[in-house]
Amino acid sequence: MREYSVGPQVARGEAAFCHRLPEGAVGCDLCPRFCELAPGERGWCGTRYNKDARLWAANHNWLALLQFAKVESVPLVEYASGGAVLKLGSFGCNFQPPGGGREQFGAEIGSGRSIYPRDIVNICLNMVPQGLVGVAFAYAEPLLWYEFVMQTAMLLQKCDMRSILATAGFINPRPLTELLPYIGAVRFDLFSFDPLFYREEMRIQFDAVLRSLKLLADSPVHLEVATPLIFGKNDDPIMLSGLSAYLAEAFSPDLPYHLIAPRRKLSPAERERIMQCADACGRNLRRVYLS
Repeated sequence: MREYSVGPQVARGEAAFCHRLPEGAVGCDLCPRFCELAPGERGWCGTRYNKDARLWAANHNWLALLQFAKVESVPLVEYASGGAVLKLGSFGCNFQPPGGGREQFGAEIGSGRSIYPRDIVNICLNMVPQGLVGVAFAYAEPLLWYEFVMQTAMLLQKCDMRSILATAGFINPRPLTELLPYIGAVRFDLFSFDPLFYREEMRIQFDAVLRSLKLLADSPVHLEVATPLIFGKNDDPIMLSGLSAYLAEAFSPDLPYHLIAPRRKLSPAERERIMQCADACGRNLRRVYLS
């Protein structure tokens, strides 16, 4: 897997989806946390902050990761199969990743380099002969990189190139709706079908996640759902049977679904557990993939 280095300088920009409050405070409307920030404060996600009574995005034009990879590594298996993408990411997370601290989910604040949407487009156009079909915003939580993702996806669309999102979907409806016309495919991470898991392990509301999933399913975007497995937390075959039954009934039994195993050597018991989970999901969904 080839990596590219780009630019040395940081650039920040004003954030979208906000409103002013008394005494120089600002409210962020990007995600359902609705952070209210006094001057100098930073939001829960670490990406948005109040300066001079305006909301700014600390990750605007800020790249932490850029890799050349196959679409299947996103993973997506029924979209642009065999093609390649640039996998991009910045920093920021608006939920507590289950199984690890937020510092393990994407880059640390400040690590990386400056880049602009036009730079990404130029790299993509130069790599078309190598099978590149577009970009996958696939690290940290790309919806918190909203301004950069929107601008880049709009430019890519004008060049007949594709944009892919890998997201946990904790975002408000309006920002998501405005972004979707420029997105070709989404890998949606559904960690569990238990609201308590989302509340206690991830510190977010399950109903907000389901709302985003339904919005995506009703759009023209190609959708694949994934459950990143954390052994001992969300690997219960009974829970996954309920999750897959919901997906089949609410959307389609042909919805592509991934069980994503941890990226390490697995014990025999863990491999057996994954097969039990796959069997439970396969009773409801026809397209279950182990990734």
